[in-house]
This record gives sequence, structure tokens and C-alpha cells, in this order.
Amino acid sequence: MSQGLPGDPTVAGRLDQLHADLLQHRDYDLGFPGATDLPDVSALVPFERLLLNNVGHPFAPGGAYRLHTKHLEYEVIGFLADLFGAPLDNRHGYVTTGSTESTHWALWQARRQLAAATVYCSSAAHYSVAKAAELLRLRLREIPADERGEMRYDLLHAAVRRDSRHRRGTGVIVVASIGTTMTEAVDDVARIGAALDAAGVEPRRRWIHADAALAGVPLALDESVGRPAFMFTDGAHSIAVSGHKFMAVPFPCGVVVALADRHTGRGDITYTAAPDSTITGSRSGHAPLWLWYLLRHWGPAGLRARAEGARALARYTEQQLRGVGWPAWRAQPWAFTVVFPRPPQPLLDRWPLATDERGNAHVVLMPGVPPERVDRFVADLRDTVAAASGLLPGAMAS
Repeated sequence: MSQGLPGDPTVAGRLDQLHADLLQHRDYDLGFPGATDLPDVSALVPFERLLLNNVGHPFAPGGAYRLHTKHLEYEVIGFLADLFGAPLDNRHGYVTTGSTESTHWALWQARRQLAAATVYCSSAAHYSVAKAAELLRLRLREIPADERGEMRYDLLHAAVRRDSRHRRGTGVIVVASIGTTMTEAVDDVARIGAALDAAGVEPRRRWIHADAALAGVPLALDESVGRPAFMFTDGAHSIAVSGHKFMAVPFPCGVVVALADRHTGRGDITYTAAPDSTITGSRSGHAPLWLWYLLRHWGPAGLRARAEGARALARYTEQQLRGVGWPAWRAQPWAFTVVFPRPPQPLLDRWPLATDERGNAHVVLMPGVPPERVDRFVADLRDTVAAASGLLPGAMAS
């Protein structure tokens, strides 16, 4: 078989077909979070043919390799550190491959400081928490969540107190979900801290990581939505966000921000002539470039407006679903996620939706979702249910 080259009709044909397939799938994309309202990014085109490798952490921009964007990465971290209330003289972090790596890094840092630590998270936490705990050989305790998906703080207190009696002086790591995958419920970091206080866990024996992949940036931007506590001023030691969810970077990436006095690095690496405190070492220089550009383009006011628009569309979706007789709800008024009973399988074959063991499904109304897509989904649900019930199309609501 001959190798395809640029201009080869076989290559062009396959790419054209792939592009057409992806556009078709996009028209049915409501079940998973990812903003698609990209502005004009033509200013980034000249960088596409450059290998950009951000070796080491961005707070030490020196090193032998000079094709990097660590100065922009530093600004991205600074923007988010400001947003999340990190002290000016006590902040650290880097741009990661996504929130899974960010959480892995936070647990790794916590393990290096806390003797024989146990990780606690809610039963609604992202599956990556259990993965990171397994990779780091940390004990994991799942705390039941309430019906909305929020951690039960009374049960966290009881579990930590019980474990502490058997393992005195050991560390406690809690991963707070700031927007669970299924309902977008948020664990309150201040209430987690109060539960640890009541269980007798001293401040230096704890690490609270906020997995804020989806909801962190939009919640931090607007205090008027009545958000729960999750920032550094509320007791978090590290916070992770995704770049490809709310911030619309068109490839997976993330950012982890942490208190510098709770972080330990590995010092200078001879090969790169730069210190390293990351998991991957070599990291994409394009991800910080995109994040920097988009944050500069929108600024706080533009990001806030995008969040308000997404919430408005979520309210509209909830109302439309109820209008055709299909129960729907949101965990909080600020949620982008609308939860409802699992639809019939023929609808799920056309509209890929996340589902859970309780029989729920959801849609996530991210910036860039056109209202017409919501209208098509609701109409398709109405007609699918009507057909399954032997009713005429449009008869379900009556």
C-alpha cells in the first residue's frame, strides 16, 4: 500500500469524510461539556508550524530550550490565581493535559507532605480521582452524596473521625467536586474544612483539592449566583480547571493552581537546565498560548457574559423539557447542566447523552450551543416518546 502524501486524493478524501462526519456529530452534541463559541483565532495560525515545548514549570522561565511559551503560561496561572483568591506571594501551578493530570498532580504533592494520607471524595466525584489514588497507592474513601450529587459533610466527618482513631497523625486529602459530572453539584470547601476541624484534623495535616474542571471559572466570576465556597480564601490548597470546557480551547488541556508553600519541586534538571515540578516534564506550549489568547480576548466581562448566556439557555432547556411533559431539574440555579429521566434508547442512539445508575440523563448547555439544537432535541424527545407510547407526534404534553 502506497503512503499517502499531501495532495493525494486518498488523503484528501479521507480528511473530507472525517470532517463531514465530525460536523454531523456536532449537530447532536449536547451530552458532554465543551464550549464551541471560538472567536477569530487567525492570530494563532503562524504558530501552528512551531514545536512549542514548555519544559519545567513556568515560574522558572530559564532553561536550555527556548522554543516555549512559559511567560504566557505564567500569565494564565496569574489570571486564574487572581480569580480564585490565591495570595500574591503564595501561588504556583502549570498548564496540564487536563483536569485528570491536575488532580493527579495535586494528590502527588499532598502525598509528598502528608504521612500515610487517605483520600476522601464524594461518590459523585469524577472517576479520575480513584485512578489517581490507585496510581499513587493512596487509600481512597468514597463519601455518599445527597440526591443532588453534593457530598454529605456529616458522613465525611464521621469517616475521618473513625479513620483517625485507628491511624493517628496521618494525613487527610479531600477532593471537592466543583461541578460533578452528572448534575454539576458543588461540594462546599468551607463546610469540608469545618468537618475536618470537628474531626480534629490540624491544618498542616490536610490538603483540600477543588476539582473545578467545568464550574470553577464561571462560578468565580459572579458572586451574585450564590455560589458555595470553593476558592483559596475558603480553604482550598489547589484548584484545577479544564481549558477545553468553559474556556473553549479546541483540544483537551487544563490548569492547576496551588499554594506555593504547600508545593515541593525536584530542583534543577541537568539535561534541561531548568527546575521541574510537573508530572509530564515536557508539556505543550500551544495550550498556554491558546489559553492566554482566549483569556485576553474575552477578559472577565466577556467570560461572565458567556456564563450568563449559558445559564439562560439551561433555564430555557429546562422549561422546554417540562413543557412537553418530561421532568427536568438543575442542581442549582447557576448550573449549565439539566438533568432528566433517561430517554428511550432510540433517542440516545441519535443524541449521545451521559447516563447514571439512577436512570438519569443530562444535557450540558455550554457557550456555543445554538438554541435551535435544543429545540430539535426537545422535539425529537417528544416525538420519540409519543411513538413509543402509540401517540401521535406532539401529543405527549397533553
